[in-house]
Amino acid sequence: MRLNRFFIAITFALTPVILDAQEMNIGTDDDRPIEERIIYNYENTLHFSVNTQGLGAGYRSGKIRSIYNTTYWDFEVSYLRSLKQQKLTSGYLFNYSNFVYGKLNDMLVLRAGYCSEHRIFGKPRWGGVEPRWMYGFGASLGLLKPYYYVVVVATNESGVYEEVLDYRTFDDPSNWIDIVGKAPLKYGLDEIKIRPGIYAKGGLDLEIGPSKTRAQSIEVGGMVEYFPQGVMLMADNPTNYVFLTLFLSYHWGSRYNKY
Repeated sequence: MRLNRFFIAITFALTPVILDAQEMNIGTDDDRPIEERIIYNYENTLHFSVNTQGLGAGYRSGKIRSIYNTTYWDFEVSYLRSLKQQKLTSGYLFNYSNFVYGKLNDMLVLRAGYCSEHRIFGKPRWGGVEPRWMYGFGASLGLLKPYYYVVVVATNESGVYEEVLDYRTFDDPSNWIDIVGKAPLKYGLDEIKIRPGIYAKGGLDLEIGPSKTRAQSIEVGGMVEYFPQGVMLMADNPTNYVFLTLFLSYHWGSRYNKY
């Protein structure tokens, strides 16, 4: 009985020492720098994305509502291509770019919308991954620029047959002899057409940044985009009104407070 009381007394005496040692080994929130213990209310990020129909880049300005929810104003510019297009190389030795046979238009899409993220579960303070599900919607503005080729065409002026270089779209290739390459970007800039639309997207955002002051994440998801006036990118293909794309994007930026 006395021996049991002795061990109980020793246990109670050593308990504070053991707990102090554990705190020294594991560390507490007070051990972290002050900037890592502040609760931040705002987040700004840049991002670069790849999708099944092109590339894109953008900017987000967000408000951290709580540890579970963040909302953003989302701005993006993206190049939209046809899934059927394929670049070809001509046999000419001139310094001309590769071309896409049958292409009618290049398309650049400007997007502005609203996004919301909701945390699924948090990550330890020393790092790890924090998954969040996200959704967003907004307005699109498509800019259609005619796609010009450098071609060899046959002319018959004043009874003289000649083969000359010219810059043409694919609307009427009947008198083309050969395609030399893609025309410089300046051709078609004065013929740009506007195609307004709307979009909605959703996916999974994986927060990978180890620091509270730096935002860093990888986002994967899908988007549906609708253009009421329709878009034609390739000849001999129907007009497209709805575009379905999958995307993968990398985001980086900072978190801060306004004082």
